[in-house]
Amino acid sequence: MLLAKEEDILKLYSTNKVNHQKNASDYIKVKLLSSQGFKISQIAKELNLTRSLVSHWISKSSSRTPKSIKGITKLKEIGFIPLMINNTRIFNHLVHTIGLRYADGCIYHQKRNNSYSFYLCFGEEIDAKSYVTDTKKILNLDLNYIYGTNAYYVYFPSYITRLLIHLGSPIGDKTLQNFSIPEWVFKLPVNIKWEFISGLFSGDGQKPKLKKSMKSCESLKISLSAEESIVEQFAKSFMLNLWELLNSLEINASKPKIDYNTPRYSKNGTVTYPVIIRILTKKDNIVKFLNNIKYLYCNEANIRKKEVLNNLI
Repeated sequence: MLLAKEEDILKLYSTNKVNHQKNASDYIKVKLLSSQGFKISQIAKELNLTRSLVSHWISKSSSRTPKSIKGITKLKEIGFIPLMINNTRIFNHLVHTIGLRYADGCIYHQKRNNSYSFYLCFGEEIDAKSYVTDTKKILNLDLNYIYGTNAYYVYFPSYITRLLIHLGSPIGDKTLQNFSIPEWVFKLPVNIKWEFISGLFSGDGQKPKLKKSMKSCESLKISLSAEESIVEQFAKSFMLNLWELLNSLEINASKPKIDYNTPRYSKNGTVTYPVIIRILTKKDNIVKFLNNIKYLYCNEANIRKKEVLNNLI
């Protein structure tokens, strides 16, 4: 299944101030005409471009290559364009990242330069460092993390952000909008569905914990919040989608429930309510869930997972 091609990403570049989409189109045409033997002067006249610009593009001068083309080139080098569902480490890491994004990530639009930014948030430095290290090994992508407000933030280049937007990621504050799990996630092979679940639960899931008896596990829950006017819609869309995805993996879970008893108030007066799904505590169900979930970037949860499984199996 084809998830993304060059044209899909180019459509997400700005046409205001600098028309990045037109620049990319012109660049591609210049390259094509040049390969067909047309001279610089002919190409410039045909496309209404300056001879200087055409000359730069033909000579592969990176300083004049359109921003949009540079982004597409980077995605191609990683293996994200064209993007097909496949069982490679690269694709698995991408799906895991998308799961993390829905939990503790944010995509926002930068009005100043008409671009996009994306970051993932980690509570512990060990997790941020582990994610950055793996991303370098798997994608050959150099990322850094910085310490912000009680957390560690990993920022991504805008071309990765545009890919995630095309794949269905919402832009802006997730609590203020209704959205669903993208349809393509349901078409993934079982092992890659678990990558999505693993990323999501690593960010917003409750960490495994044994009961006092040491013979069973506390209920594992995941909680995402939505603003009061859309919380019911959110429970019937993304959270119900998540419940359906868990069912497709033969994991028994409670249907989404809005916790109206614990409203959350932001500084600007916005009220949100958590929507909760619980993994049912029957031993076989919990063991299957924990055996499949990867807390790759939540070290504390991974340690607890091993402790729970050691006592239950």
